[in-house]
Amino acid sequence: MKRHLDVTEASDQPLGRDTIMDPALAAKHGSLYVRLACFAIDVDRVRELTEVDPDGVWPFGWEVFLTEVWLLATLDPENEEAHRALLEDVCLNIFDLGPGEPPLGAQIPFAVHDAISRGEWPESLRSIFASWKGEPTQLEAELAPLFDEPDVEAADLALACLEAPLDLPVAPPTRHALEAMVESLEETRGSETAPNETGSSGGS
Repeated sequence: MKRHLDVTEASDQPLGRDTIMDPALAAKHGSLYVRLACFAIDVDRVRELTEVDPDGVWPFGWEVFLTEVWLLATLDPENEEAHRALLEDVCLNIFDLGPGEPPLGAQIPFAVHDAISRGEWPESLRSIFASWKGEPTQLEAELAPLFDEPDVEAADLALACLEAPLDLPVAPPTRHALEAMVESLEETRGSETAPNETGSSGGS
């Protein structure tokens, strides 16, 4: 008998909102699923804060962009069957939720779809979206400029997420991932501005 995979309900966890975290998927896919779910949930929590910030400069769909950056850096569904199975299970489980307010973390399918549309992931993954009646073309058009300089955009957004005044802090795996995005850009900028060791000093 096929068993429906339910999201974690508000009464089961301290965030006060339904989330995509699913115990059955965690048992099946292990820590990689937990890290993905935590990242998507935490980023979506920050997104809720930005919606009530009239002075914010957060770009439209930024939570999808940042989730996609994490996915691209962490998963390789073209060469890793386990990663492909994970993406299929996560997306299909979200699709099964039906109408109503989306749970925290439900932006994952949009991030996966954009990665396919931009050619980062194989076209064969489009089978996941067979039930979709339309394409998120407007969202993907808004995301495109963010990928002109993805490292810069991701680092800025990651830093903003780390500084967001959440009632409960982001989970440790999320914090580490966000810090890595910031540190990666800082290291790149540092290497670009470092003096030439062989030709910058005086002497004969």
